[in-house]
Amino acid sequence: MGWVDPIPRAPGLHLGGLWALYQPQLMAAANITHVLSVIDFSLYTLNGSEDFLKAQQYTHMIIHIEDDPNENLLQHFEAMTEFIDRGLREGTGVFVHCAMGKSRSAAAAVAYLVWKENVDRDVALAWVCEGRPVCGPNLGFMEQLDVWSRMLKVDVGPERREVYDTWEKGRFRGTAHEWEAREVKARL
Repeated sequence: MGWVDPIPRAPGLHLGGLWALYQPQLMAAANITHVLSVIDFSLYTLNGSEDFLKAQQYTHMIIHIEDDPNENLLQHFEAMTEFIDRGLREGTGVFVHCAMGKSRSAAAAVAYLVWKENVDRDVALAWVCEGRPVCGPNLGFMEQLDVWSRMLKVDVGPERREVYDTWEKGRFRGTAHEWEAREVKARL
């Protein structure tokens, strides 16, 4: 595992943690032109980071969200997949990161692969892990990736919205312990 890990089955797509953004030589070596930040704070609040990041001239999208299974990352999947796809078409490399490069960024990459390659969540996650083995979206994001797969199987429009709305109205919300207990119970 490195700072800027390529995803072998998605040429040009890279994952990592926050601090890779501050390694311009690594980003340049990976030909990164687009950055998707999925984090719970503003990058520009870190000392001196605003001028530094602006100087890098990346096309940048920031999704402010915590790594919490109750967070609704699903509402951003469409915008994130479009950003990644556009970045891979227009640029030479897309870097997706969260704080550690394990959960939020992995969920974004999995959402992209589910959409682009028409594979299920587990296949897409296995592909992401080929490049960055530490990846593992939290249980809430894994559930949302299942919903995303179902949404992609229906036509864009009211049917897709209905899948989302049904999930949103009835979705589970609980502590991390309750999420894990629920997962164990589902496996039995």
